Amino acid sequence: MSRMIQAYFHTENQAEHARILLLKYSPDMLEVGRLPDGYNGTGRVLLPFVDGVGTGGETNLNSGVGIVGVMPTVETHSSDAYWDKNEDEDALHYVLSAKVSDVDYPAAVDLLRRNHAHMEKID
Repeated sequence: MSRMIQAYFHTENQAEHARILLLKYSPDMLEVGRLPDGYNGTGRVLLPFVDGVGTGGETNLNSGVGIVGVMPTVETHSSDAYWDKNEDEDALHYVLSAKVSDVDYPAAVDLLRRNHAHMEKID
């Protein structure tokens, strides 16, 4: 079986970069399109992962080098709370659609969220 994925991006470059990365999962269909009016703001959105924000850290006292973890965004948020539809520069104008196998779905979603994807949570 396979599952559909839709991921939203601010720029075409972000969407195309994610499309190329997603090729390693051999999707059945894969396309990037422009949304003329941007993301319509319906549904709950999974925000991209935020790199460099630690949930804790370790510091090597000998070298002074610290290790910062990655704090994943695990909550879902109402899209209306995050986007002012009047602020065009913040609008999500590009959508990536793909169909991946059930086995690859969690890894594909993780890859997309680590590469600027905003995704609707579908129950």
